[in-house]
Amino acid sequence: MSKRILAVDDDENILRLEKAILEQDGFEVVMARSGPEALGFLKEGGFDLILLDVMMPNMDGFTFCRKIKREEALKDIPVIFLTAKSGGEALAEGFESGGVMYIRKPFTASKLQAVVGTLLNIGSNRM
Repeated sequence: MSKRILAVDDDENILRLEKAILEQDGFEVVMARSGPEALGFLKEGGFDLILLDVMMPNMDGFTFCRKIKREEALKDIPVIFLTAKSGGEALAEGFESGGVMYIRKPFTASKLQAVVGTLLNIGSNRM
């Protein structure tokens, strides 16, 4: 059974790119365009990882991450922030909210594959 990843971003092009990259490695990628939409998918269960944008309307990524980390059924799902937001404060807030990794946009396919593969304990020879 393939690992399931929830990709959350308000940019449709970024979502399609993440999906195309990760499906090459056999992952199932579900796309959500907002925090509220992602919460709906999480109620279904079965996700192994969340890729999360920070700057989104309605609910930013940090708020979303804090919310799921308070939920017993969701708190152990690793969260990788993928965002153009940079700086020490953003990085610190990402980790404080419960994220395990912070990847800056634009990102390379090999970096995304390597980080996701490592977090999900699937070897990746891309670096």
